Amino acid sequence: MKKIRPQKAKVELKEFPSEDSSLKKFERFFNSLRRRYRIFDDDYHRIYLTSSEAFINAMVHGNKRDPDKKVRVKFKVFKKFFTIEIQDEGEGFIPEAIPDPTIDENLLKDSGRGVFIMKAFADEVKFRKTKSGMKVIIKIKKRSGAL
Repeated sequence: MKKIRPQKAKVELKEFPSEDSSLKKFERFFNSLRRRYRIFDDDYHRIYLTSSEAFINAMVHGNKRDPDKKVRVKFKVFKKFFTIEIQDEGEGFIPEAIPDPTIDENLLKDSGRGVFIMKAFADEVKFRKTKSGMKVIIKIKKRSGAL
C-alpha cells in the first residue's frame, strides 16, 4: 500500500498595520509573490481579488483602522492550489449574519459585498474565530496550464 505524504507548501508571511497606506504595501507584496512563484494571470487575479477583499475587511471592519492593530497575511503555495490566510485582531463576526448584497434593499448600499466577492471567485472560503481575532482562509485551485 502506498503511503500518502502531506503536501509541503512554500510559505510567505507578512504583517501590516491597519492604516490606508498598507493597501499599497499589500499590493506590492502580492506582486512580488506573483513574480517569485510565476503565478499565471487567471490564478493571480482570483488570488489578488479575494485576498484584497479579505485584507480590506480585516483592516476596516476587524481592526477598525487602528494602526496599533495588525493584519497578518500567510500565503502558501502547494502543487495544485494556493491558500491565503488573512488574520485581524478584531472581535470577529458571524459570517451567516452578513446580509445578502444581491437582494433589492442591499443593491445600492456602498458596502457589504466583500464576502460575496470572495465566495464567488475563490474555490473555498472559511472563517475562523481565534483568540487574537478573525481569520479568513481562502483556497484557490490552480487552473490547467498552471500545474
